[in-house]
Amino acid sequence: MSTLTLQHTRNKSWFLDRCNLATLCLLLVCTCAIIEQFVTTDLLSSLSAAALLIFVVLQWPGVSPTYRFFAILAPTLAAGLWLSGKIDGEAIADGADRAAFFTLFITSLAVLRESAKSSTLVRKCGKVLVNQPPARRYMLMAFGSHLFSVMLNIGALNVLGTMVRRAIRPGLDTEAQRIANIRSRRMLTATLRGFCGVPLWAPTSVTMLLVLSGIPELSWEQYAPLGLLWTLLFILWGGLLDWLAYPRSPARTLANGNLSQLIPLAGLVALVPGLAYGLSRLTGLELFPTLLMCAPVIGLAWIWQQYRGLPVAFKAGLFTRRLKRSFPKTFTNQRNEVILFTTSGFIGVILIPLIDPTTASTLLTQANISNASIMVGISLVMLVCSFVGINAIITVTLMLGTLQQIPGLGISPLVQASVIAITWAVFAGASPFTASLRFISSFSGISPLRFGVFWNGWFSISVLAIMYLTLYLVL
Repeated sequence: MSTLTLQHTRNKSWFLDRCNLATLCLLLVCTCAIIEQFVTTDLLSSLSAAALLIFVVLQWPGVSPTYRFFAILAPTLAAGLWLSGKIDGEAIADGADRAAFFTLFITSLAVLRESAKSSTLVRKCGKVLVNQPPARRYMLMAFGSHLFSVMLNIGALNVLGTMVRRAIRPGLDTEAQRIANIRSRRMLTATLRGFCGVPLWAPTSVTMLLVLSGIPELSWEQYAPLGLLWTLLFILWGGLLDWLAYPRSPARTLANGNLSQLIPLAGLVALVPGLAYGLSRLTGLELFPTLLMCAPVIGLAWIWQQYRGLPVAFKAGLFTRRLKRSFPKTFTNQRNEVILFTTSGFIGVILIPLIDPTTASTLLTQANISNASIMVGISLVMLVCSFVGINAIITVTLMLGTLQQIPGLGISPLVQASVIAITWAVFAGASPFTASLRFISSFSGISPLRFGVFWNGWFSISVLAIMYLTLYLVL
């Protein structure tokens, strides 16, 4: 068999592989979502919906039972509402477009996470954070975790959690073990709170995706300055509580690691929205879709840079091999997330026409509910749902869709976005059903419930109390 024939056979088998076919379907959905930013046609909506359906069918054996339920519910609900005349084809097309955009979000950021996962820069920065003296370790761990999480999402908890576990070496005597437990608790709590600050502003968070999709009149660049302020206050408040809970030792210790190594990582975090902002100004596109187009480019360039020093031909071979081997697994391993995001977005869109804005407005008027009480109620609903295992994506999608249908509501989009984001940040570190808390608690040796309630509970309660008090004072 000739080399050319062998290569052709390999290429053919690559395209016929179930994982690779699913990846191609996912990329087709993303392509439709990008083209939708320039032109809108029913053909694109139908094509993206068909590609997404094929992706689900190909990945069905690996889909968890809970997510299979959503995969069946979404098309069944759409068909039932359409056949009963409660929604039209335009609503279904809008839902398909929303699902395609959510797919673009997940896939684009997966490229960024895949590139960060193999970066020596990330590992070096993690070691620097863990080996800081106690007097400043909490704040640096919190801010460092936040930077990591913007790029890696929940993968940041794995990187830092592993390093914390390696850095903690409890001695044999009781006092040494007590000190090691306190150190572990402080470092892991700081890591979690830094991660939980991401929903407050980061364009790479699902919270911002849902908020900006649910509040069309609000753009990320309008909200980002306020979100960054909430993030700063969120992390500083955690630092204050840590300082009050653990008095500083008079012993002076030296840092083992140069903090300047964190500068390139901070630069990368700033590069994503910075490049997107410049491109959006040039093209006239909205910032958030532009960011999702820039993220994969930055991620691929980051991977290419990781092979620096090698001959170009050899580097190109390694780069191509990684694209063909790693990315199909990365994309398809997110099958459950893809289904949850797309079906939640789709369901939220097709249910909005069922809301009678006049009735909702009349009920609120008759009940004499203040704007502050409405926002507090939404926050409490999110919290309760998170503690009983109902995914926040569905809750937020439906509640924001309802709010936008009520005429003359008089609640600023900035207030709506802030309440959603702060509440999300709180329950991400409190509810035992959240992936972040389950993940970080695995490094602590205690249950997610104990970590969220006993280790992080006072912080969560105090943040909510401050937010609720502020709402009643301002609204």
